Amino acid sequence: MKRYEKVSLVRFFALFLGAFLLMFLLLGSLYYFQESSRLTKELELTTQMNYIECMKLGMGGCESYQNAKPDLGSLHTDIAYTLGLVLLLFIPISLFLSFFALKPVRQASTMIDNFIANIVHDINTPIATIMLNAKSLMKRSQEAPKKLTRILSSAKQLTDMQHDLLALADEKTEINVETIELKALCEEIIEGFKLQYPTQIFELELKEQSVVVNAVDIHRVIQNLLSNAVKYNRDEKPIKLYNMHNKLVIKDQGKGMEHPEKVFEKNYREDYSIQGNGLGLASVLSMLERNKININVKSKINYGTTISLNFS
Repeated sequence: MKRYEKVSLVRFFALFLGAFLLMFLLLGSLYYFQESSRLTKELELTTQMNYIECMKLGMGGCESYQNAKPDLGSLHTDIAYTLGLVLLLFIPISLFLSFFALKPVRQASTMIDNFIANIVHDINTPIATIMLNAKSLMKRSQEAPKKLTRILSSAKQLTDMQHDLLALADEKTEINVETIELKALCEEIIEGFKLQYPTQIFELELKEQSVVVNAVDIHRVIQNLLSNAVKYNRDEKPIKLYNMHNKLVIKDQGKGMEHPEKVFEKNYREDYSIQGNGLGLASVLSMLERNKININVKSKINYGTTISLNFS
């Protein structure tokens, strides 16, 4: 079950169980007030008769009959037992209704994921053909290397988008993992960013650290996070990259985010003036989840954003 399906299931379950409990509380309150009123009236009638009888007989201490209060302890016990039985009964009913209500959503989600996976596989062949032919032409041609480089760069972007879409579709239930040297990988990615963004300053404080992950996934994760850091950062401010205690931290000093808790939602974008499709961080979360890597995002407007990946 995917993350958003789990969230939906929890919400449905809380909604159904909450509705049942609210109904029980309303009925229980009515029952409590009726029973307590009935017991009070019965006690008042009994004590009044006892008081009159006591006065007729001329016995002392008759006033004690007027101060008697009904014993509601048994009523409280009955309601508590009934609440326990209601919970035992309605928890499985709420779960069943939640799964039943979520079933059409899951079916639609599976259809969409299958459609995405099929489309991604279909465009794999033309992308590979473009890249192979462009590389072949670059070896032979010396007249227009810039144009061919742009073609290869665009084809590489399409390949990266393929991987992101597959991560969103969650086509791979099982992934191949291997031991990756995190420092070398980050340095390799940073070198590519330096060529693409020559004015951007990167500060690296990386120590040797080996992690067991899927190589393609972790490469795309770090690449996506750094890409966002560069987009939202101020050019004169450095982007810091360091690792400590099994964590990799990426820190920028950009404009920050107003709602950092929403950045992993599909199609969510805080600034539409910056180029993007809103799928990058959603795919990042999918790749992190299947690699069992935790992510933490802290952001403050006009101060920047700090993202940490926990590999432990």
